[in-house]
Amino acid sequence: MKPKIFDVIIVGAGLAGLSCAQRLEASGVDFLILEASGRIGGRVKTDEFDGFLLNHGFQVLQTAYPEAQRILDYSALDLRAFRPGAVFRIGGRFHTVADPLRAPRHFFQTLAAPIGTWGDRLRMANLARRLNKMSSEEIFAGPDIPTPAYLRAEGFSDRMIEHFFIPFFSGVCLDPKIGASNHVFQYIFKMFAAGDVSIPARGMEVIPRQMAGRIQPGGVRTGARVQAVEKGRVSLESGEDLMCRKIVLAVEAPEIERLLGLPQLTASYGERCLYFSAGRPPIREPFLVINAEGRGPVNNLCVPSLAASDYAPRGRSLISVTVIGEQAASDSVLEKTVRDQLTQWYGRAVYHWDLLKIYSIRHALPAQPPPAANPAIAAGELRPGIFVCGEYGSLPSIQWALMSGRLAADAVLASKPAHS
Repeated sequence: MKPKIFDVIIVGAGLAGLSCAQRLEASGVDFLILEASGRIGGRVKTDEFDGFLLNHGFQVLQTAYPEAQRILDYSALDLRAFRPGAVFRIGGRFHTVADPLRAPRHFFQTLAAPIGTWGDRLRMANLARRLNKMSSEEIFAGPDIPTPAYLRAEGFSDRMIEHFFIPFFSGVCLDPKIGASNHVFQYIFKMFAAGDVSIPARGMEVIPRQMAGRIQPGGVRTGARVQAVEKGRVSLESGEDLMCRKIVLAVEAPEIERLLGLPQLTASYGERCLYFSAGRPPIREPFLVINAEGRGPVNNLCVPSLAASDYAPRGRSLISVTVIGEQAASDSVLEKTVRDQLTQWYGRAVYHWDLLKIYSIRHALPAQPPPAANPAIAAGELRPGIFVCGEYGSLPSIQWALMSGRLAADAVLASKPAHS
């Protein structure tokens, strides 16, 4: 009996791989997704732990993402929004900076925040208006320079850059120096100004589950780690070989480089996320709290259960703390240094918080220095019969993961038939 030959094998059941599968299924293509781990979602996963919902690292869905709006059913996700703004820790005090149109009651607090000059505030409002009128194609067609240089060219003061842009966007890009391309910054800034930062009421993993629910039964095989790929063949670590006409690699960049024997060139940033349980939350509203003091391990803190009550059992609060940059300390040492810093913020009550779990994510995001890839352009065939999607040749975010998967599927559909 001849072995089955799949039209397409997709390696990786993250958002990019699932998006690719949805597009292929809509075109009647026979496919199989191979996922190394025991569950779908890639880095977008949620654990249930003692009644808490713990996302794998600090993850949110920006509702303004066009591809997410196109692919996802927001109503079914039951999205819960954080406040449109952030609380900045500067000079030993907390200062709220919120969107005056969407959070008008914080208007005077925002005016009083020591984040920059009046000119900086006007420049930021003008930048938001200008970017709102630009398409993503226009953004990625412009001059491509590091973000700090772009901000200085826009006229922002050093104080504004150091107290607002660097601490805020370092948490988004996981880069303490925000050396990302200004194209990346512009797009992120545009999205934050246009939509809500949200989480599904039952955890981020609801997103890939919703997507997987739309593809054919049996279309995903978990616990299947790929050892090698070549034209027409996917070899598993178990020793099994699967035959196919085309392959789509939808895994993180270092894994693509390993499978294809490419130089390990993709630099990445990691994060460590500490989850605590407390009887009372340290803040009253679901704002992101950002360390703008430039010292200590903490980049940001939030209380997901203030936005979505299902994230914690009744009477408890879930606190998420994100640490970025090189942190070689053990979990116990990191926990102590984080508690020491947060005690300065919120008092000795921090030592009564219960540590739930620490997630260490080595490859959370790839570095995004200029020149940035234009994510609206499909990577196409990297090798005969082998395509890629996800952050490799694109950019990392839910928006680009979903779009890159669709574009990879389109490239597969448009390519000439491959024969094994």
